[in-house]
Amino acid sequence: MTARMQPLVTITAWLRGAPISLMHKLIILMTAVIWLVLLGQTLVWLSSEITDMDQHVLSDGTIVAQSVATSTVALLEQPSETAFASLFDRLDKTIDVVEVVVSDRTGKVLASRKRPGRGLGPTQQFGAFRTPRQSPGLAVLLGESALYEVSAPIARGSEIVGNVNLVFRSAVLAERSVHLTAVALAMAMLWMLIGSGLASVYVRRITKPLAELGKAAEDVAEGKLDAVSIAPTSRDEIGKLQYRFGQLVTALKEQRADNAELLDKLQQQSARLRQRVDEVTAELRETARYLESVFRAMEEGVLTCDLAGEIVQVNQSAGRQLACLSRPEPGVHLAQLVPNGESLWRTVEEVIHTRKGRIFEITCLCTKSCVECNGQPHACNNRQLSIHAYPLLGQGNRSLGAVLIVTDVTDERQLEERLRRHDRLISLGTIAAGLAHELGNVMHAIQGFGMLLARATPDDDPRAADIAAIRSENQRGVQLLDRFLQFARPGHTRFGDEDLGGLVHEALGMCGYRLRSSAVLVEATIAENLGEIRCDGRQLVQVLVNLLLNALDALDGVAKPVLQVSASRDANHHAQIRITDNGCGIASEHLDRIFDPFFTTKEGTGTGLGLSIAHQIIALHGGQLGVESQLGVGTTFTIDLPIDGPQQEAP
Repeated sequence: MTARMQPLVTITAWLRGAPISLMHKLIILMTAVIWLVLLGQTLVWLSSEITDMDQHVLSDGTIVAQSVATSTVALLEQPSETAFASLFDRLDKTIDVVEVVVSDRTGKVLASRKRPGRGLGPTQQFGAFRTPRQSPGLAVLLGESALYEVSAPIARGSEIVGNVNLVFRSAVLAERSVHLTAVALAMAMLWMLIGSGLASVYVRRITKPLAELGKAAEDVAEGKLDAVSIAPTSRDEIGKLQYRFGQLVTALKEQRADNAELLDKLQQQSARLRQRVDEVTAELRETARYLESVFRAMEEGVLTCDLAGEIVQVNQSAGRQLACLSRPEPGVHLAQLVPNGESLWRTVEEVIHTRKGRIFEITCLCTKSCVECNGQPHACNNRQLSIHAYPLLGQGNRSLGAVLIVTDVTDERQLEERLRRHDRLISLGTIAAGLAHELGNVMHAIQGFGMLLARATPDDDPRAADIAAIRSENQRGVQLLDRFLQFARPGHTRFGDEDLGGLVHEALGMCGYRLRSSAVLVEATIAENLGEIRCDGRQLVQVLVNLLLNALDALDGVAKPVLQVSASRDANHHAQIRITDNGCGIASEHLDRIFDPFFTTKEGTGTGLGLSIAHQIIALHGGQLGVESQLGVGTTFTIDLPIDGPQQEAP
């Protein structure tokens, strides 16, 4: 494409709505300026030429009018139409006459000729304008419509005798105007094409380096630095821009090389770090598995909680230690681990805030049944939990929560209690042996002498009543001593296979009169598969009767007394007997002492030896005697006995 066609292509693209580049905009701007300048100069030159021609034509017309005026002087003396016609014919051969008028000095028309269809333009007299005359203009001249009007005086000597008014058209002027216009347009087009070509070349010289810089910038943005090659093409501002851009590309290449080297080092370092992280992760996983195995294998229940008291982690042993109390799981609050657990949470919260460990025990009442407690004898009694609470600290000694180690020490505490009770029983047995030797002789002597005194005293003797009272109280003391001796040195236990259901019914039968007289509703549930049990039936019935009588005493004063007696057998070869009443109940502070000798809650009637003897008999059978009670609700005694009897029989 030639440079002269570039402006036309650019204008065509702009008309179609296509985007115009900077080069095209500059070409259009410079071409428009060149065109406007050349067009203005051409119009000025053409207007000047036409004005000169116009003045020349007007001067020629004035000369013709003066010659006509000179020729008319003689005709004014003897005016005739024929003479003026001949003059007008000669005038038509000279110029293109539109109208000619010959008048005297008064303005009277003497002769005139006017071509039909010709109009008159502005009129002008010789030496003076009747109306301001304007140039006919280029458009009027090109259309051959410009009219000229001139006038000349008719003089005879020094006297003006008339006037000649001439209106004509100049065809030569129109032809000359057309020729000049064509020449001017041709020159203008030539110079405009030359100017446009030069403008295109100049603009391309300016915009080509800018386009190259733009392409180089795109390559830099795409990361193609090796494809960029910029060298200064001049010493002007564009050359300086090219030089600076080249420096920038060189700096970017150097920076890329440095970045590549640094990236390679970072990748190597990252690979080493990744390898080290993998090694440390493997070690941590191994340590975590080891700690988790230890955590799970611990017999003690271990659990952790956050600052809000919610469990985060717990091992399986915690579920066993808290059996029948709760099911410790992540998300459960510490206050829900045990009944009335708010005190537990307050203690742990204090450990978290003070960051000092504490060891404490709590007592919880299990509300589940024996079956739900897996047949544990203590499961239906008060549960003793030993809790070790320690603060859990993280990085920077930041508090994270607490660690709790929970151990069910119910069996240990019961064993300690049995040992203490056993020690007391041993001491009591020793005392009982001494008292039996000393008091037995004295009380039997008193009983004998009292009997002799009663026989020697008549019934109407006032002292007979006192003697009878002495004998009665002494007999009561002898019976108390016998029971005490029975507790201190129980008789020989005779084990044999006994029908456990029959023993329960026998005990109920022995208390039948008391049950009927007290209007107690008895609900007895004896399992069909109960079978026989190896025991001393006489002693076991004694225990059952003692427990039934205690229940009847507790039911005294109850509006609707109910006594529930059940006997069952589990898969562990153990038999359970439960005696439940809805009586007055036993206070919680007395539950730990009811099996102690001489401890009683019956004011004035109890000796405190019945439950102690019952507890000792059950222990001789290798079983356990437990109690659950709540004031105003009732009491439940539970007897757990092995079906096959104790491993070693008592002498």
